[in-house]
Amino acid sequence: MKNIVFFSLLISAPLFAADYDFAVEVHGQGSPMLLIPGLSNSGDVWDDTVAHYKDQYQMHVVTLPGFAGQPPMAETVPYLSQVRDQLLDYLEAQKIGNPIVVGHSLGGFMALMMAVEQPELFQKIVIVDAVPFIPALTAPGATEENSKAMADIIKAQMDKQDEAMSSASLDQILPSMITDPEKIKLAKKWGMDSDSDSVSQAMYEMMTTDLRQEIATVKTPTLVMGSWIAYKDYGMSHERLQASYGGQYAAMENNHLVITDTGKHFIMWDDPGFYFAKMDAFLAAQ
Repeated sequence: MKNIVFFSLLISAPLFAADYDFAVEVHGQGSPMLLIPGLSNSGDVWDDTVAHYKDQYQMHVVTLPGFAGQPPMAETVPYLSQVRDQLLDYLEAQKIGNPIVVGHSLGGFMALMMAVEQPELFQKIVIVDAVPFIPALTAPGATEENSKAMADIIKAQMDKQDEAMSSASLDQILPSMITDPEKIKLAKKWGMDSDSDSVSQAMYEMMTTDLRQEIATVKTPTLVMGSWIAYKDYGMSHERLQASYGGQYAAMENNHLVITDTGKHFIMWDDPGFYFAKMDAFLAAQ
């Protein structure tokens, strides 16, 4: 599939075609930074981050295939490895050396997949509320094998949803992830504009892919931001969540974990003071 890579804002460059199924916009100037959004989200989720850093970094903001109106890949299975390989190819083709990568949710998981594939690629990694193996966050005994049954059920339910059911599902889920009603509406629009096969396949693969040991090869300085409040209603204490997150990244030596008590899953939207303070300090550190 042919796509257009857009250069905007402070970049002065011609439009050109490239063999990628994701969309990308480039903003600002300086050291390169790749920003990957979460499941069914547009790259616009990073608008505040772009505004904050565009004078310091050349920011490559992607919208993944099938998400938020971006056309899906011709074949959505496998989803994650195809996207990983395309993103790695993009960085190589554009000669983007030693970038920082920032990923939210699925985007954070994708950043880990890319770092496992090329452990020396990134200068720094910022993970916004993502873990190497989702099922084990609340079920420590989870494995890839014993998580498949639940993943199969969830995927089947997602695949059966019509438009009305998808709308109702997003109305139920998004308030647990986002506080601002206007941003909930925006995220819902992205979800409704997403390709259901791409979304369900990506979710299935995240639920059945365990990177906890594979990330041991990654020595890159990594900031991990976690959210507690979204789990509070399920009986999760701050201390238990921090321990669970820490356990997920135990094999990855050079990581720094921070937990927000007030921001939900979209930390960059829900707790921007925390988000930018932690990220500013991490990026400035030598």
